[in-house]
Amino acid sequence: MLNLEQCQKKAVCLIDVDSTIPNLALMKISSFFKKNGFYVDLKKLNYKGYDHSKREITIIDGSQYDKVFISAIFTLNKNTVVVNDCIKVIKGGTGYYGSNPQWLPWEIEHIYPDYTLYKNNNYSLGFLTRGCPNNCKYCFIPKKEGRLKEHSPLDEFYNPNLPKIMLLDNNFLACRNCIKLLKKLKKTGKKITFKQGLDFRLLTKEKAKLLADLDYDGEYIFAFDRMSDKPIIEKKLEIWTPLVKDWKTKFFVLVGFDTSLEQDLDRIYFLKKNKCLPYVMRHSNCYSSENKPFYTDLAAWCNQPGLFKKLNFIEFLKKRHVTRERYNQTVEIIKKHNLIIH
Repeated sequence: MLNLEQCQKKAVCLIDVDSTIPNLALMKISSFFKKNGFYVDLKKLNYKGYDHSKREITIIDGSQYDKVFISAIFTLNKNTVVVNDCIKVIKGGTGYYGSNPQWLPWEIEHIYPDYTLYKNNNYSLGFLTRGCPNNCKYCFIPKKEGRLKEHSPLDEFYNPNLPKIMLLDNNFLACRNCIKLLKKLKKTGKKITFKQGLDFRLLTKEKAKLLADLDYDGEYIFAFDRMSDKPIIEKKLEIWTPLVKDWKTKFFVLVGFDTSLEQDLDRIYFLKKNKCLPYVMRHSNCYSSENKPFYTDLAAWCNQPGLFKKLNFIEFLKKRHVTRERYNQTVEIIKKHNLIIH
């Protein structure tokens, strides 16, 4: 738990190392300290990518602050910040603690977020539920957050002055009250998105209808991580497809963990046939694999919807690689594994 003893200088610094969206934890910490009379300063660093050679150390002068809070989402970014001359430097986020997070105290976790912290933010942000009932080997959410449970009411983070709502839940459709909550989201009249995706296997006709009736922001995102899920996804598509436009549905597709290259392509071609977008999620294994060029090109193809819908994989490779040498690296992997490209 965070140490909340009274500060003397009445100033705190919040460092957002690598969030791609407004950092909810920092917004809550900001609310708490502003409520208690502190000045709050945010520093947004925007570290991205996987190339460690491009990581430069950011040095922060902490002498003017009572406390400095650093939040990192990705482990590779945890050593990118050095704070000088501040006794209380508190680090948080999965980048530092992985599946053993440093949780916010209840009075901060359930405070109304400070939406003034991030300029140009259009979203109310929050968790209606936390945790997940599944125990996927590649995911630490159950270990980090435990079994699925309702976390906070919508009113705890809903800002009626913002045009959109972003839910950060990890498995919303597994909540026994998800139908009631979907109806409440609909009544807000706001554009809605579930940032972490939804479990397609849990769709029923009623859940599907309520989801499709939302003023949805972007594509509906689900997951297709296991080949064994193909029959149930095919069955649920019979419910879902008539309710939404073509290419309005996206599936996270995990590769490099426990599937073959053939199985990876099978899932992708299955989704394309059903006019659903794949978003390839490369497991860390991909970056040290002899098949790394293939995984890199596959992700580049699938994760650019315009090119994915227009070009087949070989056409994309020819367009992507200006040198024959790099093009041949992926082609040789295709030949080695006898992959059928169409």
